[in-house]
Amino acid sequence: MEKKKKILVVDDEPSVTFTLSGVLKRLGPDYEMIRAFTKEEALKAVKDNKPNVVLLDIDLSGVNAGLEILQELNSKYKEIKPIVITGHAKDMREDIEKIGCFYFFEKPVNLRKLNVKIKDALGIEKIVEHKEHIVSKEIPEAKLLFIEPNIYLYAYLCSMFDIKEMISGTDFTVKVLDDINNILNVMSTYRPDIVLIGDYTFEDDQLLSLVDLVLTNIKVKPDVVIIHGLFERHDLLEVKLKRKGVLRCVQNVLDNEQIMTMNKILVDFVSRTCIDKGMIKKEVKAKK
Repeated sequence: MEKKKKILVVDDEPSVTFTLSGVLKRLGPDYEMIRAFTKEEALKAVKDNKPNVVLLDIDLSGVNAGLEILQELNSKYKEIKPIVITGHAKDMREDIEKIGCFYFFEKPVNLRKLNVKIKDALGIEKIVEHKEHIVSKEIPEAKLLFIEPNIYLYAYLCSMFDIKEMISGTDFTVKVLDDINNILNVMSTYRPDIVLIGDYTFEDDQLLSLVDLVLTNIKVKPDVVIIHGLFERHDLLEVKLKRKGVLRCVQNVLDNEQIMTMNKILVDFVSRTCIDKGMIKKEVKAKK
């Protein structure tokens, strides 16, 4: 029996490793994910497990910790393919290129592309997907705008919609806004059909002010505003949001391991809203 291929994720932010675990689950049951949060843990995991691929955040805490791990991989474990991720591309690119890596990503990471590169590193053959239905070419795209300051959350949410893991026959154009100070300009130029606001990082007053800004202070208004989050907030806030005509998607996720489920709930919620509003038509099935 063929051994499972191993992927080591090295990042000092646990939430990031949980996000990446969602990407890796797409590879199926024949792949094992290992996590490390420090340089010492990473080097021990490499020695003990001999992973096939290492996803390495080069900005790991500690002086040159990420670069030292990359150097160790290239000098002692040439069979391991490192995929490097960094939020400081301009400062780090030259050092990374000198040492060498299989591929290099800048933050925010496009998780769809990351998934492709992981498969490439593992030598997974491209699978041709056979569509079981034909979607009419006249189906319109709904334009989504995420307002999400958290870089990892919005990158993951966008990848979920981009990959189209949703109910059949839906299509989206996705844009992300991580700087709320630029919201008026983005709203007027992009003209989104749906605005999605994650409530994770906003206090109640901030959330209500943001909703008012989207709904009342611009000439181009979205058809739908959706506030999404893990849990309901207090009753008064929920009532105020409802009065403003805002839709609410509560994902009820108890832990980070359920992040895939969390985002599937949101994707399906948006898909059904688009169909209900006539932005997207239901699929047209091919005759068998």
